[in-house]
Amino acid sequence: MDLSINLIPTNNSFQLDVDMDEKSNAVESQKFRNLTKKLDLRLIPYLTLLYLFSFLDRVNIGYARIYRMEEELSLTSSQYAWSLSIFFIGYVLFEIPSNLLLKRFSAGVWICRIMISWGLITIALAFVKNFSGLMAGRFFLGVAEAGLFPGIIYYLSFWYTREEQGLRIALFYSAASLAGAFSGVLAFGMSYIDGAGGLSAWKWIFIIEGIPSVLIGILTYWLLPSTPDKVEWLNEEEKDLIINRLLQDHTDSKATNFRKEQFIEAITDYKVYLYMMISFGITCPLYSLAQLLPTIINQMGFSKLSSLLMSAPPYAVSVFTIIGLSFHSDKRRERCIHLITPLALGIIGFLLTTTTSEKYFQYTGAFISVVGMTNCIPIVFAWLNANMLGSTKSGTASAMVVSFGNIGGIVAGQLFRPYEAPRYIKSNLTMLVLALISLILSVILRHCLIWENFKLDQLRAEEDYKWEREDGLDIRNFNYML
Repeated sequence: MDLSINLIPTNNSFQLDVDMDEKSNAVESQKFRNLTKKLDLRLIPYLTLLYLFSFLDRVNIGYARIYRMEEELSLTSSQYAWSLSIFFIGYVLFEIPSNLLLKRFSAGVWICRIMISWGLITIALAFVKNFSGLMAGRFFLGVAEAGLFPGIIYYLSFWYTREEQGLRIALFYSAASLAGAFSGVLAFGMSYIDGAGGLSAWKWIFIIEGIPSVLIGILTYWLLPSTPDKVEWLNEEEKDLIINRLLQDHTDSKATNFRKEQFIEAITDYKVYLYMMISFGITCPLYSLAQLLPTIINQMGFSKLSSLLMSAPPYAVSVFTIIGLSFHSDKRRERCIHLITPLALGIIGFLLTTTTSEKYFQYTGAFISVVGMTNCIPIVFAWLNANMLGSTKSGTASAMVVSFGNIGGIVAGQLFRPYEAPRYIKSNLTMLVLALISLILSVILRHCLIWENFKLDQLRAEEDYKWEREDGLDIRNFNYML
């Protein structure tokens, strides 16, 4: 009698194992989806609201100009231009220190400080009497707002994987376009209270847009959680799920301490400097349009009130294109092509505005330029964040890129001078060239990342290579996102 036992699995047992694995993966995948949805509902609307008021308070001076601010403060065109630029000097100087301090304090505490201070300064701008007061107010507004944008990008890396960050950055950044659309309509509404309480309409713009920033800033202290492991509205399983999946995604989600080696890595990484130059070429045109679009449209030959309303549609369209483009970028796990496409669109818009003197064609060109350039920023920072290992490196790199990019804001204030109206050939060509340089640098960066991935593949062939870094990150399966 044969008593031997057959240890070879049957086809049925293999099928059973496969079915169990598929069922387990399906359950795990559903947990991820439910958790991501929960994070989206808790975090993204509030972050979007923060950035909405940040952008409103940053660019409202462009709408105040339409309501005789220059005349009442006795400003020359050169003085007004410097009141735009001085904001970015304060912003650039304090960007990196502010972002590093966000690591020292919790996100809720530091962003609370940012919002309350910029809201109070915005309100104070309504009561300036001369050029000196305006310059001081705008400089300290830049100091107050420094750190918010890179801070939020850094903050998102505590909650979402590299593949998920692009859409979430786009969702909160779409608030800038929403602010552009909303502020034009709001500024139009200010015409009905011009002179109320003895205050001109431009003063009411600063007051009405500053007060909500202070109130929301106070709420931020309690409503914005710091890291996943300290949140009350997540259970232990959900906390572990977030932390483990981010570790697998090469993100040290629990590391809130400053890491010197990652800081040095950020300031010595040539790729960060490429991102910085790309950001500069985008930010300069972006802020020129954001701060001066009502004036540009007015100089095309449209009335002052019409120019306020006509500045809204390009930004309203941008809200949807930003989200759609970033969703597609996340889905395809690709950044470069999704960046050079809106850059090309911006270039076409600047070219159209420069080559025609017919006001409706000029407006069409400006419309296309706004849609193109506003779509670039979320992709740039999603691309940057996806390729920075470690929270300190990510936070430092984001601050460096935002700081250098916002030097473009200093330049932007000096463009579109009155003597260039209505075609603004010199300014439009300047922005066209900057956008073209950013496009070329994006292609160069993509090829650099292909080369970096090739080198990583070569290292993987070495059996004794140490994949775990000193900061605890395992980069065995890491690849740069193109």
